[in-house]
Amino acid sequence: MTGISYMIPIIVPAGIIMGIGIMAGQFMGFDAWNAKLLQDSNNVVKLFAWLTQVAGAGMMGLMFPVFAAFVSYSISDKLGLAPGFIGGYLAKEMGSGFIGAVIIGMLAGYFVKYLNDKIKFNRTFNPVKTLFIIPVTSSLFAIIGSYFIVGPLGLLFIKGITIVIHAAGGTGQVTMAAVIGGSMGFDLGGPVNKTALALSMQLNTDTGANTWVPAMIGAVIPPIGIGLATIIDKFIVRRTVFEKNLKANGFPCFLLGFMGISEGAIPFAIKDPLFMIPINVIGSATGAAIAAALKTSAVTGVPAAIWGWPLSTNPLGWAIAVVIGSLMVCFGAIFRGNYVVRKREKKNNIQTKVKKEVVSQSDVSL
Repeated sequence: MTGISYMIPIIVPAGIIMGIGIMAGQFMGFDAWNAKLLQDSNNVVKLFAWLTQVAGAGMMGLMFPVFAAFVSYSISDKLGLAPGFIGGYLAKEMGSGFIGAVIIGMLAGYFVKYLNDKIKFNRTFNPVKTLFIIPVTSSLFAIIGSYFIVGPLGLLFIKGITIVIHAAGGTGQVTMAAVIGGSMGFDLGGPVNKTALALSMQLNTDTGANTWVPAMIGAVIPPIGIGLATIIDKFIVRRTVFEKNLKANGFPCFLLGFMGISEGAIPFAIKDPLFMIPINVIGSATGAAIAAALKTSAVTGVPAAIWGWPLSTNPLGWAIAVVIGSLMVCFGAIFRGNYVVRKREKKNNIQTKVKKEVVSQSDVSL
């Protein structure tokens, strides 16, 4: 949660900045992601392209380094920051995404803690340990660990999901759409998401398969669904079931979803990965399959954002698919959160009861 709390202020402004550039491009008739526009003679077009591709994307790229650094920091204090930052950066560069950032952040934190506990210096020479030995050794550990363990595992996972996606291509449009959409919702802008996006682009363009819209729908369902859950949870179960920092991130996450940006949902997935990742995949896969079944298609490049929906062959089908998939994620997140809160309350009540019984028995014995 320390990693998440420091990561959220990176994700939200980065997503909004990219969204501004993308939206301006839609209104003005250009693609803000086109690299050639960075050299455009029109300074206004150049500015919005720069906001999207350089400022916004660059800030979003800080997400994994910041997350891994503060996961490490939560374990080993300030000495864990350096290896956490380099480990998170390598998780981004090597394609292992937030899963890699979690792993390397924890490994770096515990390695620094071990070194700090085991290496003992005279107080006079203690700066040698804290300014040189531990930062250098732990950073080398994070680099080597990323190179030999975290990075290769991420790439292996990508290859596996790529094989699954290609295999699904021969089983029909709806099944293929479900696999593409589910993959987009798996790691929310991470390596699996990007692999599915690249394959959907290739299949949509080269073979005419209806894969682009399912990919776009799979990308927006988790942030819209989770964001909606933080807004309506108290109306459904009569209580707030999200922690304060996640609750505060809910409405920006909701808005980012309509802008076609998945990353706002990452803090929720990291907080409860064993539940949120599967429900994100199920919701995205369901929405993508519905879109394919309703013959909702579009040319490659139509954005996932809400202003791209009218550009499809069936805007209503796109909306129906997003609504159904998002509601699945929304209600899944609410009832899961309610279950966790009730379980915690029950545990606290039992502990309180035991303490009262112990105090009562002590009074009787006295």
